[in-house]
Parts: sequence; structure tokens; C-alpha cells
Amino acid sequence: MQKICVCKGSKSRAKYKIILQKNVEFRTKVDIHNKELSLSHRHKYLLLGSCFSDSIGDKLTNAGFDSVANPFGALYNPLSIINALSARNDEFYQWTQKSCGDLDFEQVIDSADVLILTFGTAWVYELKQTGHVVANCKKQPDALFARRRITTTEIEEIYTEFIENTIIPNHKTIVFTVSPIRHKKDGLHENQLSKSILLLAIDSLCKTYPNNCYYFPSYEIVMDELRDYRFYADDMLHPSQVAVQYIWERFQQAYFCPKTIDFIEQFEHLNRILHHQPLDASNEAHQQLVAQTKEQINQLKNAIQNQ
Repeated sequence: MQKICVCKGSKSRAKYKIILQKNVEFRTKVDIHNKELSLSHRHKYLLLGSCFSDSIGDKLTNAGFDSVANPFGALYNPLSIINALSARNDEFYQWTQKSCGDLDFEQVIDSADVLILTFGTAWVYELKQTGHVVANCKKQPDALFARRRITTTEIEEIYTEFIENTIIPNHKTIVFTVSPIRHKKDGLHENQLSKSILLLAIDSLCKTYPNNCYYFPSYEIVMDELRDYRFYADDMLHPSQVAVQYIWERFQQAYFCPKTIDFIEQFEHLNRILHHQPLDASNEAHQQLVAQTKEQINQLKNAIQNQ
């Protein structure tokens, strides 16, 4: 059934007919391919990349998944990410935001079933003295670095070696994504060119290794489905918490079965209880609630392992 709404203009007072049809979508819905990929709590996850990886990593951890996100801090470009995975030397650690601390990162890589890699930019900063691509410039003088934009061929070649030597033999999966965060300091046109390089390289890798490499369109979801500044943080560059939550829900719909989604809802509910801040945290009733909630979380983890 159609409804007709007649509006009057402020000047011409002309009549405009807006026909609202049932089930009309007033947005562009992004299709998510590769839905044959099935993920669950039985998998172990490693997330590396831009600060967007931290946001999704927090969602996974809060939902009860065994996951590690950005132990070296944010890694914005594909070369720094691959260095973290396969070429960690003293120079690499010198230019990261933080160290792993007591975390055995080699063990994390070995045990991870799923690597979620988020590329942020195709621009890199190389130390002029050594040619090393730094993960973070640490506010050092610009004169120390040579700034350049890497090519799709560079990305494809270095990741092809990693996929064939590490991912395929060990039956691992990579989920690539491109950060929806715009790098305004590069210029908005340069940012688009940079993102295009990343998208083309990922597309090529996914087509070459369709059984091990997948692409999740977080960039397109923000650009096309959420194309409104209501879905951005105060800096108008980073996605808001609402946008991150929406992307997380799209990720669930794409790759998790109904049973896994049910587990996620239970974990999130229990974690909300656990992290609630009462007026008096020392209250005996609150302490009992915390202990009871932790026990329920452990029971839920056991139920997952025994299913």
C-alpha cells in the first residue's frame, strides 16, 4: 500500500509528492561475500593493523573469544604488519608504540587460527639510514625519513610469500579489511588513492588464495551504508562507537552461526554485569554478584569447549 505525503515549499509553495513504498531501503546496503567462512569461539584470533583493529579486538574479547589485538600498538601500513608477523628484529621493536611485554608473540602466531589484518594506509616512512619501514615515527624529525607510497605489487609479493610459507601449510585463515578511518593529513584525494591501492592488493590476494584469504568490507560499510557524520567521532575522521557496533554486528551476521551469536549475547550480558560500577564496590551483595557472574562466564566457556 502506498502513502502520499504532500509538502509545501517555503517560497514557491509548490507541492512535492513523496511516495513511500513498503520495504524501501533509504541507504545502500553493502553485500558481504565469502560468507562460506565460518568462525566460532573454538578459533583463536590475532588482530593486527590500524587502531580500528583495537576496536574490533575489544568486541571479540568482550564476546568471549580468545583474541590478541595489536600487542605492538597500531600498525598502519601493510609492510609494518608483515614485519610484525615475520621480521621482528631490534629495529622493528625500536619503532613500535609498545612492546609485547610478557606476551610470547611467536606462540600467539603459531596458535592463531584466524588473522584479522586491517590495512590503514599505503603511505610508509622509511629510515633514510637503513631503509627500514617504521611502524611509528615517534615524533622524530622528518629529515630522518623518506615518505613514499607503496604499490599493489609490493604488497602482493610480500604477502604471497607469507601466505604460501605460513598460512597455507598451517591451515590458517586471513581476514583482510581496510580501515574506514580517513588519513586527512595525506589529503583526502591522496587518502582515496591510498585506500584504492590497499583494496586492489587485497582483492588480488583473495582471488589467488580463495581458501585462505577473505575480505570483510568495513571500509565500504562506513563509506556507503553509514555515509553520515552522525556515525563519526568528534574528529569527524574515526567511526563512532555506534558505527563500530554496527560493523561488529555485520561481521557477526556474515561469519558466525546462530549458536555462536547466542554465545556472544550471553558473554556480552555477563560482561556488562561484571563491569558495572556500583556506588559501593565493597558491598557484600555486589561482591557475591561479581563472584557469581565470573562463575557463569567460566561455565559458558566450558560449554563452548564441550559442544
